Amino acid sequence: MEEQALTPTEITQGTNPTVEQQLEQSGQLAVKTAKELTISSQDDYEKAGKYLVGIKTRTKQIQDYWKGPKDAAHAAHKAVVDREKQMLAPLKEAEKIIKGTMLNYQAAVEKARREQEEAARRQQQQEVDRLINQAAEAGAAGDAQGEAIGMAMAEMVNDMPATAQMDTPSAAGTSVRKSWKARVTDAATVPAYFNGLEIRTINMAALNNIAKMTKGSAVIPGIEFYLDSQISARPY
Repeated sequence: MEEQALTPTEITQGTNPTVEQQLEQSGQLAVKTAKELTISSQDDYEKAGKYLVGIKTRTKQIQDYWKGPKDAAHAAHKAVVDREKQMLAPLKEAEKIIKGTMLNYQAAVEKARREQEEAARRQQQQEVDRLINQAAEAGAAGDAQGEAIGMAMAEMVNDMPATAQMDTPSAAGTSVRKSWKARVTDAATVPAYFNGLEIRTINMAALNNIAKMTKGSAVIPGIEFYLDSQISARPY
């Protein structure tokens, strides 16, 4: 099971094909050995643990081998990303300002439209009331036909939609998407379900804490606590 470890100098040489081949071959050999490994005694168990530690050591060797190139690539990538962000920052700020201004205009137009519609509804109601009063006067005067015509006209005016003649703001190349969203204002009062939909998610972090505190003895409907076992190893 023993493998010859590479020296730090060999490992830090960067992209050395010879070293890479050794490291890659050691990984393939590790899989072959792991598949053939059997444990039937304490001595076998100790040998398995020793080989596991060797695998972690070889894992660290591979990580150390690629650390230099990875650090250099990361630094180069970070420099490019930082420069890109620097150039994009003023454009994003300008975009945010313009979008805010456009949305404010849309809100102003929408407010004016609502005000016009409300004014139209009030005017419509005034006309309906006038026609009803006129019809009532005709009925009081014995003019049944005039009363019927007045009531029919009042009903017709009442059924007419009160709309505002305003165009929706638009600009070529732009679009507006509107969607209703939710905001939590008091988490304590949010119910678990609404119309059959679960709106409180299961808090796994809390459940795991309960498992630790009670050592799995807690009883919660729909929840099973179990003891998870994992083996770890440290490189030499």
